[in-house]
Amino acid sequence: MKIYLIYYLFLISTLLIADNQKKYIYKTKFKSLNVGTTEIIFQDHVEDTEKLIITIESFSNKWIDLIYKLRHYSSLIVNRQDYSLLNLSQKVQQADYLDSYNAIVDYEKSVVYYDNLKNLNNEPKQESYIVPIEGKVYDPFAIIFYLKNIPLNLNQNHLFNYYSKKSIKTLKLDVIKKEFVKTPHSNQQCFLVVPHATNNEYLLKNKGEMKIWYTADSLQIPIKIQQKMRHGVMELLLLDYYEK
Repeated sequence: MKIYLIYYLFLISTLLIADNQKKYIYKTKFKSLNVGTTEIIFQDHVEDTEKLIITIESFSNKWIDLIYKLRHYSSLIVNRQDYSLLNLSQKVQQADYLDSYNAIVDYEKSVVYYDNLKNLNNEPKQESYIVPIEGKVYDPFAIIFYLKNIPLNLNQNHLFNYYSKKSIKTLKLDVIKKEFVKTPHSNQQCFLVVPHATNNEYLLKNKGEMKIWYTADSLQIPIKIQQKMRHGVMELLLLDYYEK
């Protein structure tokens, strides 16, 4: 009951957001095909100035929906200063497959409370875990955008412990080189940052890899995110961003 009560309070708190907002809109491509859109929004928390709310929503376009409907929605509450994770709610749909879970980080007890809400048949299930942690933990998307706040230079590397459902993993991000990158938003010089697992294993399933390009200017916007997967390469290409 405790975890459900905390999650209920978390859902209410996500509604208490200020007008200040940053929004990044990406075109989602797979094997060079335009398959959908991804929107990432940062908003201030009204009742706690030390927190940020991040929402990530990906959805396939109407033509892809006819074949294979894809939806991804995440809502995060993070620490404003270092983007460390406080709360997470995520729902993923891939055709008939549905996965939905919540996670609450308790730094005083050094644990993450994980609660999975649905199984493959969309039926409620009671799957809960307590995952031990050491120090701060992060969501992978939050890491990508936290890195834009750190002045990047060649040959830098950054280490983070990130939360992945029932486990904690360590991620190393290396600033490899500068190169020009073209997206629908702009064509400019960027830093290439490559994440690696620290245990000599592949970062993602099925020998998957990731690359991120940040604009080499004062904004350091991640204008391209590339993920190599088993059946092809998926890319997020920045279309536009705004602040209000």
